[in-house]
Amino acid sequence: MKKSIITASLFLLMLPFLYGQQNFAGISFGTSIPIDDYAKAGDLSKDGYAGTGASIKFDAAYFPVSYLGIGGLFGFGSNHEIKDSLMQDIIDYVINNARSVIEIPDDADITYGSGFWNYINLFLGPHLSARPTQRLYLDLRALAGISIIKPPDHELIILFDDTEIYSRVSNSKMAFGYMAGAGLRFKINNIIALKLGMDYFRSNAGFNFEFDLFKGTAEEIEPIHSSYKIKTLEITAGLAYSF
Repeated sequence: MKKSIITASLFLLMLPFLYGQQNFAGISFGTSIPIDDYAKAGDLSKDGYAGTGASIKFDAAYFPVSYLGIGGLFGFGSNHEIKDSLMQDIIDYVINNARSVIEIPDDADITYGSGFWNYINLFLGPHLSARPTQRLYLDLRALAGISIIKPPDHELIILFDDTEIYSRVSNSKMAFGYMAGAGLRFKINNIIALKLGMDYFRSNAGFNFEFDLFKGTAEEIEPIHSSYKIKTLEITAGLAYSF
């Protein structure tokens, strides 16, 4: 009896892997949801002022053994900027850190070039997949690699009387990034499968806010050395080609 129970238990444990795996390549689209400090506002040195955006992924996996494979991903993500909060915080910083007294009138000419957080990922890593039925695949993956991160323009120009104020941020950065997630593929025929996934993405980026103030003569304002932890939750849907 004991032997039968052990045999049955082993069979149940092996059941998800009894069906053979298939390599695949896929494309998916979805949403990118910022989390933690990346989604917050109020601190120019660490808050991302990021809102919900979009995500596009091209991914693939090759399985040299039945359930453990090598996965790869080329992806693009974008998060819109919380414009009004960021612009006001930049203005407040300039007013509070200028050596001279600044009062910006209501009729000042203010131009603010807002934009999006954009990031491109090129990742590689292990991909674990179980196939409990002939049509259904359950996927887990942990990928890491290069992230190219571009912040919003953050270009602010304020003109009034004899005063000119400029603000800008440094350009794109390349950084280490990683992604961990889960998903499923449901085959609709021998080649094509519907694909759903949810991934956690993280990377780090550092940029400098720089300021120029001209009030008759040039005046220095201390730059802000910012450090961001880019964190998003990405939920996507698409198609996978099995081969």
